[in-house]
Amino acid sequence: MKKTKINIVSGFLGSGKTSFIKKLIKESDDFSKTVIIENEFGEVSIDGTILEREGLSVREINAGCICCSVAGDFASSINDIKKAFDPDKILIEPSGVGKLSDIKAICLKYPDLFEINRSITIVDASKYFMYKVNFGDFYLDQIKNSDTIVFSRYSQAKEAGIDIGEIIRDLKKENDQAQLVDSEWDGFKARDLIDTRMNTSKEERLKTAQDRLGLFNGHGHRDQGAHGDQGEHHDSAPSHNHHHHSGDEFSSLTLNVDKVFSRNEIKDILLAFDTGLYGSIVRAKGSIPGLVTDLEFDYVPQEIVIRDLEKIKDHHVVIIGKDLNSEALSKVF
Repeated sequence: MKKTKINIVSGFLGSGKTSFIKKLIKESDDFSKTVIIENEFGEVSIDGTILEREGLSVREINAGCICCSVAGDFASSINDIKKAFDPDKILIEPSGVGKLSDIKAICLKYPDLFEINRSITIVDASKYFMYKVNFGDFYLDQIKNSDTIVFSRYSQAKEAGIDIGEIIRDLKKENDQAQLVDSEWDGFKARDLIDTRMNTSKEERLKTAQDRLGLFNGHGHRDQGAHGDQGEHHDSAPSHNHHHHSGDEFSSLTLNVDKVFSRNEIKDILLAFDTGLYGSIVRAKGSIPGLVTDLEFDYVPQEIVIRDLEKIKDHHVVIIGKDLNSEALSKVF
């Protein structure tokens, strides 16, 4: 049985992983031999639904992140997919709070079945230093363990007067092995990143990955298991997940939404997220019933996108952050 190539597209909450995958799909001649594993930190897969609209088959793992509470599910998922489909490639989009080091360690446990082709990290150029200061080693794990770094919001950052050169110098201090793409997305093809050979050989990259992850003997065995702390899961509505990493505690709130909103009403709510009124929110996304059309939104700090959506039956909102005021959020939605 041939080895399946695994490509990982990681990045912090709201960095643009799903948009990058959509770009990759659009530029690919044939995506039929690729299976996507979509991992959401929340009860409902918002991004999986977006990718399915592109006509893709998406395997979803929800209610936790790959490296913690669902690590066993993830390991069995990649093995099940290998047995059932024997795809040429598996594309993994981990949760924005997933640790890339742990995800790679799980993939490297099966060297006869899989090889990691590329581990790409999307870095939001407009928020790099803010996230580095606020989330430290936890945020940097994705950067230190990637072999390719791609910027999102590149032009936006430049327009805001952010020095991209300074970010690149800092990224190189954190990971001098990674290939850095110093460009807006329309300046390169995502497909070329996945398909082209890197300067270093597969063997060298595998050894680098094993050294960084504390793996040994070429078989991906670790001294300790790849599981982090077990995430808590409460079945009560609204559903609430907790996630602990390096002293940072994230929780996610998943809400079913029946209330109808105008575009201005949802915009005002999302603007209020920046004030800390509902806790420290780092990511919110979902769909809501609208007055004219249904609406779909994305929120990261200081940035809101609201789009029209064709009428759909069920609406959900996923909110991720620290010290979330779930009572006030439930009330507002």
